[in-house]
Amino acid sequence: MECYNLNPLKTYVQFNELVIDSAEVLASASLKQGAKTETQEYSYGHGSYVAFQKPQLFMTEGDLSLTLNINYQQFHHEDKRFIRDFIKLNLLKPGMLWAIEDNKLLWSWAYVTDFSEEYAKYKGYLSIDVSFKIWEGVWHITNPKKTFLVPYSACNILDCEDFRDPIECTSCCVSCPPDQVLCNSCLCDCGDLTKESSLCVMGYDSLKKFMECGESYKIVYDCIKAEQLFGDELINNKICKEDYCIEVIAGRFYSNTIIDTDLVTIKLDGKFQDPEIAINGKKMTIKGDYEGILTVDSSCNIYFTSDGCCSSEAVDLDNLVIGEGEDLGYTVHHGMNRFTVTGACCKMACAFIDVDELTY
Repeated sequence: MECYNLNPLKTYVQFNELVIDSAEVLASASLKQGAKTETQEYSYGHGSYVAFQKPQLFMTEGDLSLTLNINYQQFHHEDKRFIRDFIKLNLLKPGMLWAIEDNKLLWSWAYVTDFSEEYAKYKGYLSIDVSFKIWEGVWHITNPKKTFLVPYSACNILDCEDFRDPIECTSCCVSCPPDQVLCNSCLCDCGDLTKESSLCVMGYDSLKKFMECGESYKIVYDCIKAEQLFGDELINNKICKEDYCIEVIAGRFYSNTIIDTDLVTIKLDGKFQDPEIAINGKKMTIKGDYEGILTVDSSCNIYFTSDGCCSSEAVDLDNLVIGEGEDLGYTVHHGMNRFTVTGACCKMACAFIDVDELTY
C-alpha cells in the first residue's frame, strides 16, 4: 500500500500566475470560514430556534490571510527590478487560488482585500501580508483532466511576461502594428499542454513535488484544451442503455463532493423523445424529438446538435417542464447518486454527467 504524505491543513500554492514555490515563502496562513445560521432564543425553554433550510448548512464568504516572504536572491539579476510589478499585477486581478489538502488539489475564486509589507532594509527579501476574500465560500475539487502541471522555476518567473526597461525605446523581440495598443510577448515559451502534463496522467503523487526547494509546478486550468485532448473521456460519469430495445438509461454514479452541489452538466447522446432526466428523484422533461447530442448545463440552459462536429443551438426553454413545486436544476451529494433518463428510443444511447465537486 502506497504511503501518502498527507497534511490535513491547506497548503496554498498559487494565486493567478503567482506561484508559492517553497515552504519558506509561505510564512503563515489563516483561513476563517463560517456558516449561514441565525438563532432566536426561546422565550420559555432551553436553547434557541434555528431555521435550517436544507440538510446541509450554507457557507458564508471566507477570509484568508497569508504572509509571503519572497527572497530576491533566487531571481535573475536582470529580473529583480520587475518582480514587484509582477506581484502587483497578479494581486490586482481576481482569480483562482490553489491549495493542496490531504493529497487533493483544490481551487477557489478569490480577490485581494488588503495588502501590507514589512520594512526590513538590506534583508534581501520582500515580506508581504495579503488578505483574500473567498467570495463563493466554497472550494472546488479540481478536475484532473482539466488541470495541467507545468514545470516551474523561480529563475524563469518572467518568461511568460513582457517587462522591459523603461529607458529602452525599442525592442528587438516584440513589435506591434501601429493601430494595436497591446500585443503578445514573444518571451513566453511555456510549451504546449499535453495529456502527459495533466494531473490525470501525472497522478496525485506529483503533488508531493510542490514547494520543494524552489522547484515546483505552475498550475494551468484549461477546459478547452482538456476537451480537445480527452473528448468524451473528459466526463468521468458515463451511463449507457443495457439494450437498444429498452427506453430507459438507468444507473448510479459516485461523487466526492462534500458540499451538496447543483453545478451539474448532463449530456445525452442518442435518439430521444420527450426525455425525462432525473437525479436522486428530481425530474425535468425536455419536450421534443432529438437525435444527436442534447446538453443541459448547470444553469438549465439547453443546447442541441445533430452532429458533434457542428455547433450547438439553444433549445427554447418553453420545452423544459419541471415537476410541480420543484426548482430548476439537480443536486448531487457525497457518495452514490441515482440517475435515470426515459424516452431513449430505437437506438443505443448514453448519458454523461459532469459534476463540479465542492468542499470547504
